[in-house]
Amino acid sequence: MSAKNLNDKLIRVERSINIYSNSDNSLIEEIDVNQISIEVLNKIVKPKEDDPLLYDGYVLDKNQLEEFNKVIQNNIVPKFDYFFYVLESEGIYDWD
Repeated sequence: MSAKNLNDKLIRVERSINIYSNSDNSLIEEIDVNQISIEVLNKIVKPKEDDPLLYDGYVLDKNQLEEFNKVIQNNIVPKFDYFFYVLESEGIYDWD
């Protein structure tokens, strides 16, 4: 399937901050951040040059988590000794 066809089937992109365990990389929690506009996300997380819509995963630091806490309901208390935090995106596609 070509990329053009795949883009035609994209319904939406869902984003979350995923919290993973440092000990075994298991997913501990997902925090929905879909309510945050891409413009605000780009102010918090500097996108790679070839990824302006933040489709890649981005490991978050303390400052970025503090900025997220200003705009989300779920207040993240970073515990970097135990966890790492990643902004992730998932495409939702219409396969019919």
